[in-house]
Amino acid sequence: MTFKIVDIEELIAQAKASGVSKISVEVPLLASYTQEACVSQTQWMMLPHYHKHYAWLHVDAEGVPFYAGYGRGPYAWQKNGGIAWEWFVRERLGGEYRVVVLAVGLSEAHIHSIFEQMLEMYNTRLLNQSSFYRGMDYDALKEENDKKRAIRPFYAFVDSKKPASEIFQAALTAQQLQYELDPYRGETGRFGEVLKAMDASQPVNDYFITSIVEWYMGQGDLDAAKNAFAEFKKRAPRLAASKRVTRLDKLLERGRFYRRPGWLDQ
Repeated sequence: MTFKIVDIEELIAQAKASGVSKISVEVPLLASYTQEACVSQTQWMMLPHYHKHYAWLHVDAEGVPFYAGYGRGPYAWQKNGGIAWEWFVRERLGGEYRVVVLAVGLSEAHIHSIFEQMLEMYNTRLLNQSSFYRGMDYDALKEENDKKRAIRPFYAFVDSKKPASEIFQAALTAQQLQYELDPYRGETGRFGEVLKAMDASQPVNDYFITSIVEWYMGQGDLDAAKNAFAEFKKRAPRLAASKRVTRLDKLLERGRFYRRPGWLDQ
């Protein structure tokens, strides 16, 4: 089978010339595409219809689609697929991918119809963040959202005028609840797999660890403070440069307070 880009305008012109008032257009949505179906940016910009709306797929070396889109001009060759697309192309494809142009000469109605067909056809394979066709594990998503809601009251409690021991226990509980979050369980398909592999979501923040470290130091237990902080940094490596974490690093290195935090004496 020889692959050919579907030219909607050409088909419509042929239908009108034949006196046909309605046509059915089939876009070749295949499991994979051969090299002959792929087109480079240089080749595309030399064609007479490069400025028209077109629908396209990004495919890997085996021709298997991993991203769908539409646009005009060189849009399909621009790196605009989002963080999951960027990570996948860089880490899994070595920066190499190909473009298959499926159809050209599209009206707004054609664009959205074909794009929806692509999202539905390739559903779990695609890295399009906006696709609803890949599905979600809604039970898992609800469970994670319930866990997040359970953490919210602890922020106000830790910032309150409660006894220091109660603030410490609240911070300890909230920190453990954060450690137990799994923000990827609701996502399915390749998109969820890539998000998890790249550790795109960070459910742990540095709000509660300050109270935990300061409490242990206030009790004279420097080892416990260091252990709690080491566990935090292991679970939240991207927060290493935050102001709170930097301050706690210096505090633990010094091993004592310059000025004892007032909340410890509440």
